[in-house]
Amino acid sequence: MKSRQLLVILIISFAALSFYIISAKKDKAASHSSLLKQLPSFFTDSIHLDPGNLYSDAKAELGRYLFYDRRLSINKTKSCASCHDQKFSFTDGYRRSIGALGDLHQRNSSPLINIIYKEYLTAADSGLHYPEQQINNPMFHDGPVELGWKGNENVILNRIRVDKFYQAKFKEISGSEGGLITTGDIKYCISSFVKSILVCNSPFDKYFYQKQDVLSASEKRGMQLFFSVRLKCSNCHGGNNFDQPVIKDNYGKTSFFFNTGLYNIDGKGGYPANDRGLYELNGKLKDMGKYRVSTLRNLAFTAPYYHDGGATSLEEVIRNYEKGGRIITNGLLKGDGSANPYKNDLIKGFSLTSGERIDLINFLLSLSDSSILTNKSYSNPFQYDETKL
Repeated sequence: MKSRQLLVILIISFAALSFYIISAKKDKAASHSSLLKQLPSFFTDSIHLDPGNLYSDAKAELGRYLFYDRRLSINKTKSCASCHDQKFSFTDGYRRSIGALGDLHQRNSSPLINIIYKEYLTAADSGLHYPEQQINNPMFHDGPVELGWKGNENVILNRIRVDKFYQAKFKEISGSEGGLITTGDIKYCISSFVKSILVCNSPFDKYFYQKQDVLSASEKRGMQLFFSVRLKCSNCHGGNNFDQPVIKDNYGKTSFFFNTGLYNIDGKGGYPANDRGLYELNGKLKDMGKYRVSTLRNLAFTAPYYHDGGATSLEEVIRNYEKGGRIITNGLLKGDGSANPYKNDLIKGFSLTSGERIDLINFLLSLSDSSILTNKSYSNPFQYDETKL
């Protein structure tokens, strides 16, 4: 009898737990529903959303104002958009970005496109999975200063708190009277905005997903090369966003960070002291020069290329892969990257004719969606003189 009662209790408990789990999943989906509705139906890459920041269109719209507001930097000279400019597909066109105090950033500015599909957001930090986490870097880092929030948090916050426009907008979102605007409020709104920036209407998308015959003969030949066993480009640049590797590590987990032989300054696999990839995070020599696989979307607008902005053209990038690594013949950083001992085994080099190289470049350019450059949903919302910010 006791066994039967225990069984009944277990069944009821399991049913209650199942209901809770199902309800929780439905609640989570509902909380992000307005964002999920914006996603292209033909994208199947995994979606990554911070469960602590429930998305709303109103929050994203307010985040757009904050994204373009230069009052969020210590001296009112920079905004998020300074390093992530719409006309450059939310990069800035520099080899390395420049902070509010004129210092060079560590790396080239990454494009803020389709980041909802990214499990790892930065070039060399495997611990940042959401923009709500990553945004701490530009706000608070001081080596070098980007926006300059460290030690100046209240000064910058008060500029926003006394603005009647922001007071009203934050009140609408929170639905409550009073309360100070917090750093978290600002981070959550900006993060909501950048998650809404989507690129999914390139010539390739129209051809491959929408079945429109819009690619040229050269672009189609380049596509065959890209997906060929001979070049293996898609082994690292897979998925809808062209940044999802199919390579697994010894534990069966997808590898997202690779050493592609960009440097070998000491003949022993050395990278520049100011930028050594995942090695800076964990101190493991095997991770020297490992960087996150970047998206190939919108390459027409995001030059220069690589994490260090070290390539001005796609031809230069492809020729480096043909050689099996970048060879630098002069200066302090000279070295044969093709001989880097930490380089991934996939980077072995290959041969292309001049025609094939052109075809491959043309295909890569077909992954660009120019509509993002003029989409008003992503543009600067301020209608008054920005010098007053």
